[in-house]
Order: sequence, then structure tokens, then C-alpha cells
Amino acid sequence: MNRKTLSEILAVLKESYLKPDTKLNFLDFDNPFQILIMTVLSAQTTDNNVNRVKPHLFSKYPTCEALADAKQEDVEEIIRSTGYYHAKAKNIIAASKMLRDDFGSEVPRTIEELTRLPGVGRKTANIVLSHAYNIN
Repeated sequence: MNRKTLSEILAVLKESYLKPDTKLNFLDFDNPFQILIMTVLSAQTTDNNVNRVKPHLFSKYPTCEALADAKQEDVEEIIRSTGYYHAKAKNIIAASKMLRDDFGSEVPRTIEELTRLPGVGRKTANIVLSHAYNIN
């Protein structure tokens, strides 16, 4: 394969797969609470799908206190397009209650504390620490 052919192939691949607006490819969050909830929602779906439910979810439930008091059916309706919405709604409501009751409404800054939250495993905890707090 010559250099010209390789350059043409790379150009086609870049055009096809790289998006100039990175918000189409990553979770678009505003605070640690949002990245926590959005990362839980991102299981088995795309970041783009989660970004689509963000405006409605966080306009209705902007804080962990608000989400902790939400009816599961109402949350399910909002997040339905992310898949596994029964389990996800149950987990994000329970996690919000724990944040409110056990962590003073603050998203924890350690793996050990984060993984105590329902629906949060090590991968989610690492994403939250890295993106919310710049802890690697």
C-alpha cells in the first residue's frame, strides 16, 4: 500500500468516525452529581442517549434531594430510552437517598465510598473521580 492510498483511507475514516463536537461522544455534565447519575445511566447504552435525557431529568430533579424524593415511575418514564430503566431508576433514586442521608448531599471522593452507592461499581466510581474531581 502506498502513502497516497493510506492517506485517502485515513481521511475517509476520520470523516466517518471523528465528530468535531465532542459532546456527541462523551457525557455532557455540569457537576459531580450529574456525572454520577449519568454514568450509572450509561450502562448498556450510548453517551449520546444519556445526553438526550439529561435536560428533562435534571430540570425536574436538579439535586440529589429532589431525585431522592422522586417517584420511581416518573423517573422511569424520563430515562426509558436508556434501557434497563426499572433497575436504573431504582438505583439512581436509592443512590440519591444515600447521598442525602449519608454524605451530606455531596458526591464522595473515594472509591470505597462511591462503591457503597447502589448501581455504582469500580468503573463508575473511577469515571466519577476522574471527571468530577480530577482524581486518577
